[in-house]
Amino acid sequence: MKLLPAIVTIFLLIAAGPKLEAAEQQANLRDPALVIQGYLRATYARDYIEAYRYISTADQKVRAMNRYAQQRGAFMGSALEIMRKLASFIEIKPTQKQIAPNRIQAVTKLGIPEPNKLSPLLLNLDLRRLNSLESRDLSQIIETLDKKKRDGSFEMIEIEEKLELVKEADEWRIFLNWAAGVKIPFRLALANAGDLDVALSKSEVVVHPGDLFEIELKVKNRSGQPVVARIGHLLEPRDVTNFLDFVECGFLLPITLQPGKEQEYSARYLLRGGLPEGVHQLSLTYDFRLLK
Repeated sequence: MKLLPAIVTIFLLIAAGPKLEAAEQQANLRDPALVIQGYLRATYARDYIEAYRYISTADQKVRAMNRYAQQRGAFMGSALEIMRKLASFIEIKPTQKQIAPNRIQAVTKLGIPEPNKLSPLLLNLDLRRLNSLESRDLSQIIETLDKKKRDGSFEMIEIEEKLELVKEADEWRIFLNWAAGVKIPFRLALANAGDLDVALSKSEVVVHPGDLFEIELKVKNRSGQPVVARIGHLLEPRDVTNFLDFVECGFLLPITLQPGKEQEYSARYLLRGGLPEGVHQLSLTYDFRLLK
């Protein structure tokens, strides 16, 4: 009969499991350092469904979880399991500065495993191959990562992240200011444009990742000779150039303008969804150069 109380206790613990886990998660959200840790580890692992839980309500109203995870390229299956293991090894040292009772600015130094050194072990992050691993092969990769952690053979690199947190009731969340969108001012570089007059249809746009936008250029040749010009696209900062796609552009090839004539050219762009968080401004310059 002594066995009965023990069995009852086990059943009570099992039944309470989800409630205990939810309570623990709620407690974590009350600690800014744990919020920073949870969010950064989740984003490193590309576990964007988990990361979304740490994001502010104001941001969540702008972008739904499924759209966020899809735009960012969330990992699933074995790839996610491996990356979660790697993320657990990240060394996180946040420095917090409370700028208001409900707002914190944090600068966080991260020690992360050198990705290039791990690439062969992780099958060059080929998702198709990772997600088709046999369970024994997956276990072997996980065990190898654990061993490297135990013997200290990870080569670590240090990076820095700046985050803003807002307080909602008694919980802290990461504030990404998605509502602000991404401002893209347009500029002209005409030092090498000769006798061309150029006008833009707009000086800037404000868009969100996943949005299309369009711009027109009016170009007039004031000279008495035909002109051939090339129009270059200079996007800054340069490390995010891959996140702006040409959908349609009427001036990718050199343009030809007859004397005294004006022509209109248009271009459509797509701001891709994987743009790094915290990037709220790009600049696009059209660089005109005469070819003859």
